[in-house]
Amino acid sequence: MWAISKQKVANFIGRMTQSMHLDTKKILTWYSYILFIAPILFWALIAMRSAASGQTLRMIIMKQPAVAIATIIAIVDFVLGYYLLLNKQKVLINRQTYRFVMVSQMLGQMLVGNLLCVVLAILGVYRAKALPKTQASVNPIMMAASIAAAVLLLGCFMLILLLEF
Repeated sequence: MWAISKQKVANFIGRMTQSMHLDTKKILTWYSYILFIAPILFWALIAMRSAASGQTLRMIIMKQPAVAIATIIAIVDFVLGYYLLLNKQKVLINRQTYRFVMVSQMLGQMLVGNLLCVVLAILGVYRAKALPKTQASVNPIMMAASIAAAVLLLGCFMLILLLEF
């Protein structure tokens, strides 16, 4: 039963990525652009809200802890998106590095509720088998960047939980 369900999910993801013409490079590119552009749009929204309410950005962040946490998440996403845009070829060097980056980011983005990036990371993990599997291990710089971003997002998740309870 489990094997049949797993095969159906794999077939669905395979058909979906094939019909959308997504490969590992396109998935990583879209993922990077989303991480890069979404925080800019968030800052524009906060700036418009600031102008409409007559408060400074600092006052909005100080009065609303949820906005402060979202600002930290936006900064982490922006830096990670920029880093991935600049170092795309280092991520695509082998299957191990690509999967490590995608799995760590899938977990981090899932914690903070960025579901579009979670879906793209799942598609990336599925399509990673197209990359060459080499004996080289995960690129240590990529591993450090991915772990740092995931830990910061985990910290933001803890702050969200503390805020809710």
